[in-house]
Amino acid sequence: MNKIYEIIKENEIEKLKEILKENSKEIKEKEKKKIIKYSIKQKVNKEIIEYLITKEIKDINFKDRKGRNLLHISIKKQNKIEIIKLLISKRININSKDKKGKTILYYSIKYLQNQNLIEIIEYLISKRININSKTNENETILHFASKYNSLQIIEYLISKGININSKTNRNETILHFACKKNSLEVIKYLISKGININSKTNENETVLHYACKKNSLEVIKYLITQGININSKTRENETILHYACKKNSLKNSLEIIEYLISKGININSKTNENETILHYACKKNSLEIIKYLISQGIDINSKTRENQTVLHYACRYNSLEIIKYLISKGIDIHSTTKWNETILHLACRYNSLKVIEYLITQGIDIHLKSRWNKTCLQLVCQNNLSLEIIEYLILQGIDLYEKTNYNETILHLVCRNEPSIEIIEYLISKGININIKTKWDETILHLACQSDSSIEIIEYLISKGLDINEKTNQNETALHFACQSDPSIEIIEYLISKGIDINEKTNQNETALHFACESDASLEVIEYLISKGIDINAKTDENKTALHFACQYNPSIEIIEYLISKGIDINAKTNYNETVLHLSCGFNPSLEVVKYLISKGIDINAKTNQNQTALHLACQYNSSIEIIEYLISKEIDINEKTNDNETALHYASCQSNSSIEVIEYLISKGIDINEKTNLNKNALHFVCQNNPSIEVIEYLISKGIDINEKQIKIKLLYI
Repeated sequence: MNKIYEIIKENEIEKLKEILKENSKEIKEKEKKKIIKYSIKQKVNKEIIEYLITKEIKDINFKDRKGRNLLHISIKKQNKIEIIKLLISKRININSKDKKGKTILYYSIKYLQNQNLIEIIEYLISKRININSKTNENETILHFASKYNSLQIIEYLISKGININSKTNRNETILHFACKKNSLEVIKYLISKGININSKTNENETVLHYACKKNSLEVIKYLITQGININSKTRENETILHYACKKNSLKNSLEIIEYLISKGININSKTNENETILHYACKKNSLEIIKYLISQGIDINSKTRENQTVLHYACRYNSLEIIKYLISKGIDIHSTTKWNETILHLACRYNSLKVIEYLITQGIDIHLKSRWNKTCLQLVCQNNLSLEIIEYLILQGIDLYEKTNYNETILHLVCRNEPSIEIIEYLISKGININIKTKWDETILHLACQSDSSIEIIEYLISKGLDINEKTNQNETALHFACQSDPSIEIIEYLISKGIDINEKTNQNETALHFACESDASLEVIEYLISKGIDINAKTDENKTALHFACQYNPSIEIIEYLISKGIDINAKTNYNETVLHLSCGFNPSLEVVKYLISKGIDINAKTNQNQTALHLACQYNSSIEIIEYLISKEIDINEKTNDNETALHYASCQSNSSIEVIEYLISKGIDINEKTNLNKNALHFVCQNNPSIEVIEYLISKGIDINEKQIKIKLLYI
């Protein structure tokens, strides 16, 4: 096959014809699709594309995994206009959308900036492309043009009658998009065409909020001259001043803040969280802005809803210079948060030794505890894991034997959070009891096995006399913990070599194999556990095998193939009558796994207790169109109903981000569009309740769904 691609690169059409003819039986349709896509990406001669489309490809409208057809790919790769015209002449669907709902008009604006874009758009319009098409986010082509600062295109599209006040799902107008890009020229033009300057997004953001976030004083000044409301607040009660301090880069921010304050904006305005702009400035570590705001009389001791002062913020965001300045201005150093945390608690959770040392010299009480009974030392061990800070705090006389409300010692906290052998050895040398258990009966060995510990740490803890078979109150051993998250084969091998019970089950009857199949375990870990005699067919309280866990949480084809090769029951069902196929189509859908399970003879039409087929779950969890197509190609019953009389179409329609592609496909395959549930709801009810996409609604109505059908309303009787 590689030779074919080499020939394409060289633009040798006769050689290509010859090799395709010689290998006609071996080259399947799937490979031919790869060849045509490769040819377009390589920008080969028109003759090669035309030959492949005419003689080799059965369906010119096929799509790739991103939902793109050949036109999308051609435009993205900036092919010549003649290739685009060729594809259209061969009746390719010009209005086809990718998985984000973008037609080739969107691709043209993004990728063909260096070509005669107006001419291309005019050509596409002449070929009846839908100029009013919208993406899944409800963006029009005009939004997209604003995103790419294309004034000429914007003018042209508006002249074609496209709605200038159209809004996205977030209620953003094209003026919001223009302000995102700081395009003053586009902004002026849109306002001159009568766009609503005070329009707000779902978050109540005006275009002035967007301009302040994007740091353009020129745009801000212009918008204010046009009469925009300067005191408008977002849903979170953020003013444009907050937005001026919100962005990642504070370049030019002081100049903007000075200008806005000169226009009379309230400097002490607070968000829903009671944050002032001074809190925001402390988040961004801008001493220059902090000094200016304080000089303008902002309340330095203002507190958030969580009772945090700006000094708490400064300690959280690690700026010793700002901390010193705020203290010099008389801020209350002993103020505590809603959770009884001092600034020292926050410094220990987030900061450097220099900040901690400075705060202690200022008289902060080192022994105060937070509402959860956490000391400063415990916060360091839980978050910072700095041996230098731990040693310093102990030297200052902090109680290292203090336990949290959950009976955790600082050693538990260290072992839970990517521990270092040096810190563990140091704390044990200080006499901390290694056998203390948490509220949940966890030992430090359990926690070390769960975190990213090294084998050196596990060996060290066991060498200190910890009981390897100790169990939590859920009956979990250290092996269960080691098989969670990102299991280390080295630690698992070591625990088993030390005699840990490999078949021990939790209170939910889960073995270490269940835990490994639920996590990101490698095939090596699974193979090792099975080689050591773990029960491969053990079932949990919900009747789940390790294969159920692998298909639901970690759909690795290698692990699933291996488990089946070792004789695990492929047809085992959970208490809810779910097969592994149901789970493979649901939570973490994988086409490869679905194909493999069906090839191994699993019952494709098996139903859950709710009478759901794998198709219902594939539609419920927004599986890829490929999985849905494959299930239907394997003759799954497309019209099967659940106990509530719901079809796969109902399930596809009730998702907040339902794919119109899936809905179109189900209807094209003959699913009953007017089927009603037990509550008399059709697919249109579900869409309007959960996924109010105008595109989906229009499509269902165009297909004859009953728009006047009434659902049954249930009245709940409270006794």
